[in-house]
Amino acid sequence: MKLIIGMILFEEVTILDFIGPYEVFTKIKDWEIKIIGLGGKKIVCNGSLKIEAEYDISEVESVDILFVPGGYGVNEVILNPQFLKELERLATGASYITSVCTGSLVLGAANLLQGYQATSHWRSLDLLSYFGAIPNEDRVVWDGNRITGGGITSGIDFALDLVKIIEGEERAKEIELWLEYDPKPPFQMGHPRVAEKEVLERVIKNTENSRATREGVVKEFLRNKQ
Repeated sequence: MKLIIGMILFEEVTILDFIGPYEVFTKIKDWEIKIIGLGGKKIVCNGSLKIEAEYDISEVESVDILFVPGGYGVNEVILNPQFLKELERLATGASYITSVCTGSLVLGAANLLQGYQATSHWRSLDLLSYFGAIPNEDRVVWDGNRITGGGITSGIDFALDLVKIIEGEERAKEIELWLEYDPKPPFQMGHPRVAEKEVLERVIKNTENSRATREGVVKEFLRNKQ
C-alpha cells in the first residue's frame, strides 16, 4: 500500500521550499506524491516558474502526509477561509502534518499548530505565536506528528528526517548520499545566529516592508476570526 503525500501549492510559492522535499520523496518507490493546487491547477511560483498541479485541493479525499511550503503567496492563502477549511479537512486523516518555511504560518492559520512547537523562516518565526504555536528556531522541529522545517533550504533536511522516521535511518542515509547532500555554504551566513551583524542588519532593513505586510495579514486574519 502506497503512502500518499499531498504537497499543497499556491500562487507565489517558493520553488525550493517544495522542490527540495519533492526530490527526496521521489526516491521512495512506495510513496505517491500528489501535487495539489488551490482554486485551479496552474500555479505561477515566485520567480515566474509555472507548474501545473495534478489535483485541486477539493478533489483530494485524503493524504497520509500533508505538506505545505511557504513563499509570498502565504499572505493570500492565510486570508482564504475555504482553503484553510480544506487544509483542516485533509489534516484530520493525515498521519503527519508538515511544512517548510512560512508554510507553518498556513498550518497555524488552519488551527493545526495550537500548542505545538514549530519553526519557520527566521524572519517570520515569531509570528507563529499569534496562532498559539511555540516558536522554535531549530532547523527541523518535531512535536508529535507535526514536523516543520525552517527557511527554504531546510526542506531537504526536513525531508530526510521524515524518511528516517518512516523508512529508517539507513534509507535516509542512502538518499542523502545519492543527492550528494554535502553543503558547504561559502560565507556561513545562513542564519541570524551565525551571520555578521552588518549583513543581518541589512537583510532586516531590506525586508522591513514584506515583514510588516505579513504581520498585518496575520493580524487581519485574527480580527476576522473574532
